[in-house]
Amino acid sequence: MSAVTIVPALAASAISQHTEPVTGESPAASHVATGPLAAAYAAEEISGLRLAFRLRLTALVLVALFLPVITDWPQVLYYHGLMLGFVVIGGLTLIPGPGGAGSREAAWIRWLVPLADVALVTFAVIHPNPFGGDAWVTLPMRLRLDNILFFLPFVAVATLTYSPRQVLWTGAAAAICWSIGALWITTQPGVHLAVGNGARWLAMSTAERTAILNNGDWVNGLLVLKQVILLLIVTGVLAGAVGRSRALMLRQVRAASERAQLARYFSANLVEELADAERPLGDIRNQTVAVLFADIVGFTGLSEAAPPAAVIGLLRDFHQRMQTAVFAHQGTLDKYLGDGLMTTFGTPRAGPRDAANALACARAMAAALVEWNRTRQGQGEPVIRIGIGLHWGPVVLGDIGGDNRLEFATIGDTVNVASRLERLTRGLGAEIAVSADLVEAVRATLPGAEAEALLEGFVPAPPQALRGRTTPLAIFMRIREAA
Repeated sequence: MSAVTIVPALAASAISQHTEPVTGESPAASHVATGPLAAAYAAEEISGLRLAFRLRLTALVLVALFLPVITDWPQVLYYHGLMLGFVVIGGLTLIPGPGGAGSREAAWIRWLVPLADVALVTFAVIHPNPFGGDAWVTLPMRLRLDNILFFLPFVAVATLTYSPRQVLWTGAAAAICWSIGALWITTQPGVHLAVGNGARWLAMSTAERTAILNNGDWVNGLLVLKQVILLLIVTGVLAGAVGRSRALMLRQVRAASERAQLARYFSANLVEELADAERPLGDIRNQTVAVLFADIVGFTGLSEAAPPAAVIGLLRDFHQRMQTAVFAHQGTLDKYLGDGLMTTFGTPRAGPRDAANALACARAMAAALVEWNRTRQGQGEPVIRIGIGLHWGPVVLGDIGGDNRLEFATIGDTVNVASRLERLTRGLGAEIAVSADLVEAVRATLPGAEAEALLEGFVPAPPQALRGRTTPLAIFMRIREAA
């Protein structure tokens, strides 16, 4: 068979196998291919299968036009018929199952197409051209040529599926088809089998063995066995390489997913550090941090007359704007609290600007609210007001929860004080209430001019008595501006 007849089929097989789904693979694979990712796999598979068929068809048409240049008439008709067979095989990839092209019902195609491809290649290599032109090549001689090499690209392109089983199946199908072809040749009239072992063979002289091996009517069974074994060895090596690559790919997907989860809580500058650390959050420990609570003032009144979808939309808009301010100032989003949120600065890693970042974040939240209210007023919606409380002090950091769910928690009196400062903003008519401890920390860690610029607009307030504390707390506040 002419090599140019097989090449386009190899290319088309590579394209079609590359788009196969991960259905039926390892548990890790099934874990990855769930939810939105599974839908993406199915959509890409349908698109890829259609593209593969078009490319296969295009390649075969080009070869069909070139064949008459190098092949005599009517022998070329045989090769055109073979290429038509490859077109039909490629068309099988377009057959959808009851659940669609990416469904489990259609998965049988992924096993049938490689088998059909290698079976057709075996037929093309072994069967003489019925229109003549290659009568000089006896059937046994077809087994001695390098035709076995035509199967190796099929096994190689199967690696693009990232499926070790697909690679093993393609190699095994090729070995089976080649063995069946060799056995068929041994059954033809005038063909003799030289096994290459046994007492009779060993008793022969070197000249007698050479004469048999060079005889065009003898099948060298030992050579065929070596070819099949080599094909299976290469298949096994490639399957092992694919398995390793697949495991690496799945680990990378899981790592990316973990980074995405971290990005929901931590600013971007901490995500890579936490993802790469062996124990990202460390042991339970005491640490001095800044704690910020923010809450919508009068949310109950706003939500009572609004439909549920509008309430959720309001919360999403609010949380998104507040989250942006938190991450822009290297804060950690500890949790959402209905219409509010708790944020910490200095967790899980302490930094020299934690207190300053917390205060700058509070100012950014207030500024974001001003811009949002301008938009809301233009749409005829009511103004949103918030209260923000900040405190600086020691907390306990660590994981809490049960075996099924853990949460990185920040607990202690500092958290309680920050929450109560946020509640005090209502009675004080303030937008932001900051403990004197945080103000001192800002002044201690920033140059004088920078610290005073950050504290601009904040004025001392009367010391406030807080539940759970024996002495009043000195605070600063920034008055809420009239809407």
